[in-house]
Amino acid sequence: MSNYRRVSADLEAFVAKAFRVRGVRARRFYAGARRVSGYFRDAGRRRAMLSLPPTPIRIPDDRGYVIVPFGIFEETGAVVADARARIGRDLPNAAPRAKNRKRFLQNVIECSLLDLTSPLMRLALRDDLLATVSNYLGVPPLLSAISVFVSEPTDDGQRSSQLFHCDGDDVRQVKVFVLCSDVDETSGPLTLLDSEASSQVMAATKYRFRQRLSDAQVHAVVEAGREVSVLGPAGTTVCIDTSRCFHYGSRVAPGAPPRLVTMIQYQTPYSFMLPERSLQFRHLVNEELSSLQRLALGG
Repeated sequence: MSNYRRVSADLEAFVAKAFRVRGVRARRFYAGARRVSGYFRDAGRRRAMLSLPPTPIRIPDDRGYVIVPFGIFEETGAVVADARARIGRDLPNAAPRAKNRKRFLQNVIECSLLDLTSPLMRLALRDDLLATVSNYLGVPPLLSAISVFVSEPTDDGQRSSQLFHCDGDDVRQVKVFVLCSDVDETSGPLTLLDSEASSQVMAATKYRFRQRLSDAQVHAVVEAGREVSVLGPAGTTVCIDTSRCFHYGSRVAPGAPPRLVTMIQYQTPYSFMLPERSLQFRHLVNEELSSLQRLALGG
């Protein structure tokens, strides 16, 4: 890389980082500017929006999430089995192998080692799932991450993603969470506010995207009980815009078994994280894939 390109890239990353943690309006301005600057580059993505395959799943804009019952996606059972195999033995007595600064949320997979035969990748590249995400985002997405998370009980109080927050990676993004263990209220379920209630909280708190809010701060704006906890048997799936919906998780009760969940993340080409430069799955692009799959991988 030339010195000019390196300096330009560093400057762009600095600006993106500065806007990433700002309020809603500043973030939208940045994303809009990036969309305009990429108009010609993204012509193929605009064409793809005209011929998206049919999909049974829709993410309502005024909610920002949809819960998908087990069985809608045929790969779900294999995703659950794969996640359980990765932690070494069956729940509830499994313990994660990976070390992470968040003991309550540990990733036990190296996603760069996945290939197209993996059930996680097969689910992530389903054309109908990509169409669902594209319809919501308004652009075919980039597949930016796949993780398998184990959450264990902790006794050091709630912190970080155990508190209400919105993710700052993008103005809009979609994360798909597949429950890989049975989840009830003691399991530390993903708990969310719909996008409508979340916008009220953002306005009232003048929210900046590095903040964490307590339950009391949120309930001072919207009534308690407005939250939705994602509960159900292994295989239950939720698609959620974690940039527009306040959420928390991993509040696993003492003595409860670990919670196991697979996460697939999709972002737009206008993400603050600039994922088009560092997509981990671009090397998997080949001509046998559909055009939508190739776009998702960064092709």
